[in-house]
Amino acid sequence: MSDGDGHCGRKARMDGRLSRRQLLRWGVYAGAALLPSSLLAACGGQAGGTTSKESPTAGRSASAGPTPQTSLSGAHPTAARSGLKGQLVIWTFFSEVKLFAQQFEQRNPGVRVDVKVFPGNDYETKMRLALQTGQSAPDIFDLERGYIGKYLDAPFTEDLTPMGAEKLIKGYVPYTAALGRDQKGLVKAVTDNASPGGFWYRRDVVQEYLGTSDPMQVSSKVNSWDRILEIGKRMARQSKGKVHLLAHYSDVIMVNQYWMKPWVEDGRLVIDLRWNDVLDTVRKIRQEGVDAKLDPFSPSWGAAWNDGSVAMFAWPSWAEFLIDKKKTYGKWGVAKAPRGYYSGGTYRAIYKGSQNKKLAFELIRFIAQPAWQNYNLDHTQNMPALKSVYKSRMDSYRPGLLDRQPVLKVYYPIAMQVPPRSPDKYGESIQAAFNDAVSDMIRKHESNEQAFAALKQKVRSEFPELRVQ
Repeated sequence: MSDGDGHCGRKARMDGRLSRRQLLRWGVYAGAALLPSSLLAACGGQAGGTTSKESPTAGRSASAGPTPQTSLSGAHPTAARSGLKGQLVIWTFFSEVKLFAQQFEQRNPGVRVDVKVFPGNDYETKMRLALQTGQSAPDIFDLERGYIGKYLDAPFTEDLTPMGAEKLIKGYVPYTAALGRDQKGLVKAVTDNASPGGFWYRRDVVQEYLGTSDPMQVSSKVNSWDRILEIGKRMARQSKGKVHLLAHYSDVIMVNQYWMKPWVEDGRLVIDLRWNDVLDTVRKIRQEGVDAKLDPFSPSWGAAWNDGSVAMFAWPSWAEFLIDKKKTYGKWGVAKAPRGYYSGGTYRAIYKGSQNKKLAFELIRFIAQPAWQNYNLDHTQNMPALKSVYKSRMDSYRPGLLDRQPVLKVYYPIAMQVPPRSPDKYGESIQAAFNDAVSDMIRKHESNEQAFAALKQKVRSEFPELRVQ
């Protein structure tokens, strides 16, 4: 959801395809060619699939706490900034931006916000050209996790620190604050949500093979990759190969990638030795039949979310658009993976040449407040960035999709566990190249050393300025 990485234009790939992070936020644009029609219907025609055709209150009357407010003048008030007037232009790839723009206008009748939504595969190119040339550049522009590191240090991105950004993000989950900082530690962009990841699991399937569907008990059973391997082998054996614990080995990479050292330090490619353990686990998962060998975002992978042939998927908090609610509503739970992780993220930045910087920052201030992040949680199921929102909604937020599980009790410790790290311009591209190398390693039955050698060759070719030993 939210974070549904509206991302399709980058060249980053996983197993020879666009990365799942990119495909999500651009779910409709890219997914149309890949996902079954049932999943596209579940997307509700929204980029990112975060606002489905289902009513925001459907299935939530006794499950998600108070009925979501239709405006912010309800349960979580925030004082409007008196006397704000003017017009702002926002560029984005993500249609949900219109929601907070409308709410900001309601709170500030003297302000008009023009939201321009571009298809994901066009957005970054259009944005970069506009910002570099200054021609028709927006006041505010959205940055996706896949390429945010290339723009935070750019000369056209305004430093928000003198405007008071540090105060805004003081109460944020640490990793969400860090992702908006440039290499000098200055705040250049701010988000309104987090995208912590766990295991989305089918309660009925897990109950049959693990003997429990309770989220805490399931979490304890899958808290190490060794346990996952044993459970996965047993599940495949007992089901005679009809049910697998995981869909694809790439779940292991997703969980671990942001725990590793940055790919580049002091102009040099760094390969964390801990990747060897990850690759060994990936190889065992494939060789021992633990995964269903379903390539992410293939039609069969999409179908597996709803047909019960795969018990659990490593996925961030915005998976709702993948679920056919007519078939599996209330049959899902979220458990912790062996490590806390995240995937995706959308950040707002201000164009340095904007004539409306003060007003633009007021909008950023607005999305960083508890009022908006509570509203966003209720209406789009985006996990908040503010720690205070998690704490205040820990018991009351119980989505019907997850059988009334108080899911913030799972996501909050996950989000807090993620290592905070500022992005750089190389990380995501090199990670994508590594994913390709791992795919080739599995397909060709190669060694870890051969995968690392392939990565080095790719980095030498794409980034000749880096030192590769």
